[in-house]
Amino acid sequence: MGKEIATNEIGGDLYSAQDLIFENQNLAISGDTVSSEFMLAQTLGGAQLKIVAGADGCATGVAETLVIKVETAPDSGGTFDNVIFTKTIPASSTFAAGSDIASFVPPRELDEVYTKITITSDYDATGQEVTAYQVIV
Repeated sequence: MGKEIATNEIGGDLYSAQDLIFENQNLAISGDTVSSEFMLAQTLGGAQLKIVAGADGCATGVAETLVIKVETAPDSGGTFDNVIFTKTIPASSTFAAGSDIASFVPPRELDEVYTKITITSDYDATGQEVTAYQVIV
């Protein structure tokens, strides 16, 4: 039996619960939080990858940063070493539940579609949550 469609509010993003990349994922203690492999949508530049704050929100303190990277590989289970997007979340940033942290529209000419998201924290980020998914824009 399939999962129902999930959405956060009327007029918000519509995504499938079974296709969530992260769902209220707690971040690592000073290290990498890495998603499972997923297929990056390539609909002529019409798909967007979104990372939003989880149910408990997400914040960085003084001198604390997060680095979000989207990495691809040519084959399933391959080496994810092609960084196609990176964003640094600066110190003293606060995101309420559901607020956009980062978003990325992949180019349609991207050759590699096997993808992982890596979020690197330089502080004890346990308790900081993120959710990630793809939507059509």
